[in-house]
Amino acid sequence: MSKTGTSFLVNFAVAAGLLYVFRAVLWPFALALVLAILITSLSDRVVRVLPNARRWMVFVITAVIVGGIIVASIALMIEGASRIVDEMPAMLARINQLLALIHPPGGGTLSLEALSQKVELGPLADQLLTSVQDASAGFGLTLIFLFFLLISRPMIEKRVERIVAARGGRGLATVLERSFAGVESYMYVQTMTGLMIAVGSAVAMFAVGLDNALFWSLVIFLFSYFPVLGVMVGSLGPTLFALLQFPSLTPAIMVFVGIHIVSSIVGNLVLPKMQADSQNIDPAASLIAVGMWTVLWGVPGAFLAIPLTLALMYGLAQYDDLRWVAVLISHDGDPTPMEAAE
Repeated sequence: MSKTGTSFLVNFAVAAGLLYVFRAVLWPFALALVLAILITSLSDRVVRVLPNARRWMVFVITAVIVGGIIVASIALMIEGASRIVDEMPAMLARINQLLALIHPPGGGTLSLEALSQKVELGPLADQLLTSVQDASAGFGLTLIFLFFLLISRPMIEKRVERIVAARGGRGLATVLERSFAGVESYMYVQTMTGLMIAVGSAVAMFAVGLDNALFWSLVIFLFSYFPVLGVMVGSLGPTLFALLQFPSLTPAIMVFVGIHIVSSIVGNLVLPKMQADSQNIDPAASLIAVGMWTVLWGVPGAFLAIPLTLALMYGLAQYDDLRWVAVLISHDGDPTPMEAAE
């Protein structure tokens, strides 16, 4: 292996180790930064529609609305999770009924008790509880970071300008501009399309009378930020609980099919027009990125995988020795498409 390749692997391993060790602080800050970019993007779009509106007032109103939505979403998630816990005894009984219909090759019947003997549920429950506690603390830290990022925005911009001027050239400025533009576009597109999918899914779930339909709509909205497989994974929850709630398979099938019809329409007709060339990441690279960031930061890493990978691609493209990595990440082989326009 060449000296450059060895150096890249060493630096990559060191960076991954630091990201993992300091994950408790880094992912809340990264999420707060992404949310701050989203708020700025939404406020700028409102100002373009209403040019006579005061920019600072629009920014404050947008920040309050987004913050309120985040708090309300967290409350809805907690309420939905508590309802699921309350209904757990009835759900476990229903699962036992469904498992009794399955006849394994060796004879006998399946049950939760039999499955629990084969799978150690204790460590899984402890790990799940720890993840929930870490996520709760992380979201609280995210809101704190977001507050300080928003109120310190003018000072941060001045400091960045001074750093760029001190280093000379446009390299750092170009990376920052493209990174923020890429993250802004990704968050805006995924938010709009995610809302469309969530609303359409809510209609399908309310149509069959599924309990906690708002909770599951929020789950699908959040999973829509995960590339490729997000909606597929998000649809499993409401489909499973429809299977448990209703005596027949029809409502569960209607929920599953309804969610994927809406997702297919949005993904094939709406998303390509909104996406354009703003998310120049190869699908295979997207899956690899989601896997790597999930290993480093858990579920928040999966949520932030594409924005972070976009920023990484633009950064690597500025260095001749590392540009090949950015080319592999990109979808069309050109990680800096704006250079042609410039």
